[in-house]
Amino acid sequence: MKRLISILIVIMACANAVEAGNVAGKQRDSLCVSLLTCSPGDIAYTMYGHSAIRVHNITTRKDLVFNYGMFNFDEDNFIYKFVKGETDYILGAEPADFFFGRYRERGIGIVEQSLNFTQDECWHLYEILWTNIQPQNRTYRYNWLYDNCTTRARDAIERAVNGHVVYKSRLEAGTDMTALSARRMLHPFARADRWVEFGQNFVLGYEIDRPLAMRQTMFLPHKFKDYASGAVIVKEALTDAGDTILNEIPLISTTHDVLKPAAADSHDYIDSPLMCFLLLFIITLVLSIFEIRRHLTFKWIDVTFCVLTGLAGILVSFLYYFSQHAGVSTNVLVIIFNPLPFIWIPFVIRRKVRILSYAILAEFILFFIAIFAVRQHLDPAIWPLVSTLLVRVLVNILLNKQKYLTLHSNSNFHKREDKGR
Repeated sequence: MKRLISILIVIMACANAVEAGNVAGKQRDSLCVSLLTCSPGDIAYTMYGHSAIRVHNITTRKDLVFNYGMFNFDEDNFIYKFVKGETDYILGAEPADFFFGRYRERGIGIVEQSLNFTQDECWHLYEILWTNIQPQNRTYRYNWLYDNCTTRARDAIERAVNGHVVYKSRLEAGTDMTALSARRMLHPFARADRWVEFGQNFVLGYEIDRPLAMRQTMFLPHKFKDYASGAVIVKEALTDAGDTILNEIPLISTTHDVLKPAAADSHDYIDSPLMCFLLLFIITLVLSIFEIRRHLTFKWIDVTFCVLTGLAGILVSFLYYFSQHAGVSTNVLVIIFNPLPFIWIPFVIRRKVRILSYAILAEFILFFIAIFAVRQHLDPAIWPLVSTLLVRVLVNILLNKQKYLTLHSNSNFHKREDKGR
């Protein structure tokens, strides 16, 4: 049903766009264009907000919102394509009332910034959007960091200007915006759900820890909105003497709230991932100490960790080697979290782990060297998780050493008995 409604909306929107396009060729109606910035929602794909462009024809009363963020959940192999980074997004259009109504139902706010465009620039922007919405042009390969609904809207606005847009440098919390990394910019949006933040940090590598240039920070809707509010359009003009001068015109003429966001539920900040993995570390440490003192071996602990680490490693490794998503191919965690633990399970069951334990220890050493070499940010909860796995490696080395010393001692004892006889 939802898919049918979406299809009907697109069909109606395209019909309106066609009619508006026909009108555009016949007369120069009065257009108003604006940038719409939606506040973050509570669904995963709305967590970081959204950008769209509104084109309102005052003469014909056609009011459309062009949206570069449409996609089809029911597409074949959607989840697989999404994980692999092969998700295609679509430029769609729908009546503004429909657009506002959907966000009103979700309690999401919308800020409208009217673009300070001449009528020629308004029509140029409309023509760009109209060209992009054609079936052969409307689909593009989505990239959350470099090519998304916000960067596409920004690029369309810049192309429509008779001149060029200059964004003024801004400061936030005393820090130059250009010094921010993508990871630091993403964190505030996931604070309401620490597991989401942990998941982001788990699969994203050091690429997103590098400082972004000012323009790159505009991948987030609210950042582009902030920069647009202080941007200017630089245009050339001729003086009476025939000299060329540059005039600066504010990019945004007015700003107002179309919709106020619903009051957010207050959340007590509880670092659940950190608490869970700290508890896991403590339990593992207690059991490991018991093993060493009693000269016991709990094979089920290592088998369980092999399975869980291997499952997490499938995801990390798949993203690292096959996905086109930005940031996942530079994840140093792949050194530890990979499918190799599945191969270790038979050796763990048969307790043939002497050489294997040293090989895994070498992996951890390589991991720590790599982390400090590339300076990848690790989520605080990852440290007790990694420490838990390292404890098991060290315990296995120690248990094997105890076993070797016991066997060696028994062998010497029997040799002395034989000599005594």
